[in-house]
Amino acid sequence: MTKKLRKVILIFCGILVAGILLYLLYRDYRPEIDVLMHSDSHTKTKLLYLIRQHEVRDSLFLLGLITVLNAIPGMSNSVFCILAGLCYGPWIGLAINWCGNIIGNCIVASLIKRVSFSHNFKKNKLLNWLMNQEHPSLGMTLGFMVPVIPSVLVDYTAVRLGIPVNKFLLMVIVGMFPTSFIYAFGGDAIFNGDFKKLAGALIGVAILFIMAWWLVSMASKKRERAE
Repeated sequence: MTKKLRKVILIFCGILVAGILLYLLYRDYRPEIDVLMHSDSHTKTKLLYLIRQHEVRDSLFLLGLITVLNAIPGMSNSVFCILAGLCYGPWIGLAINWCGNIIGNCIVASLIKRVSFSHNFKKNKLLNWLMNQEHPSLGMTLGFMVPVIPSVLVDYTAVRLGIPVNKFLLMVIVGMFPTSFIYAFGGDAIFNGDFKKLAGALIGVAILFIMAWWLVSMASKKRERAE
């Protein structure tokens, strides 16, 4: 089997698994959806009761979905990370998000050498910036922190540079914490109508986007100098 075909099969399997998990979550959360569709003055009370009554299996479904979406290039799990905080509170939501993102990146890193990547991917200016950092561990950790930078770029960099497993795992753990925290606490703030906490989460997202803009600018300048 060629690396290109293996990549297509893995992405197809990932999308299939994500679809199954999404259906299972929809099935279990259908009562909450019905309440939202027929909202009244008691909607918040009903939702609070229903959402916080979910079993452990639903948290595992959500963990699995966050993991799979993190591992599929081009897919975003941010909505479900927010849902984790909304359904399970900030701390359990943080644990679900954090574990899902860590496992997803570890899966991708383990498959990097088994699949092929396009010419455009290898010429990506952010990838080149990551590959040529004076302090690559710091650059990759920042890359994990910024939600708009595809994690696969950072995973690919780590594998290409031969980063030891324990060091890679530490970078993922540290790098995935900010977004996992912000989404979990943001989801909980939305549910409880806590505008101060929600404002804090939005400020956190804004800071991450500013970091993304800075990294993109740095990558563009470095590529221009190289040319």
